[in-house]
Amino acid sequence: MSIRRKMRSRLLVAAVGAGALGLTALGATAFTNSNTFSNSNTTVGYGSQNVSGAVVTSIVYGLSSDGSTIHDVTFVATGDTSGSAAVVGFTVSGTPTSTTACGAGTYTSGSPGFTTYACTNSGSGIGQSLAGITATNIAVS
Repeated sequence: MSIRRKMRSRLLVAAVGAGALGLTALGATAFTNSNTFSNSNTTVGYGSQNVSGAVVTSIVYGLSSDGSTIHDVTFVATGDTSGSAAVVGFTVSGTPTSTTACGAGTYTSGSPGFTTYACTNSGSGIGQSLAGITATNIAVS
């Protein structure tokens, strides 16, 4: 094999290797860049939760038809806390808001059992704007 042919062979191997490395990097980039959100003020579900008096396993936020305000909150607590009162509120720009009383919890037996609370403000809903929310605050007592 001539020197020129060996050089071409090495260049081809280097080019194929670099191309494979580039495709691998491109594939990794495609997977890491998959979470995008159009409204940076929508921190519901991504903000923190401050909970006292129960272990909360899930929170569901009901939004207004235009998606700009929270109408209701439903959360699930581990165990039977159905004899307890519950409230929900928010922290907006570092300041806690007033709380909204939740309806009586409904216990579902099982292993483990759980209690579901629905929190609304009568017929008008909670009415909390999404703008600036940094935390959901739940108290069960």
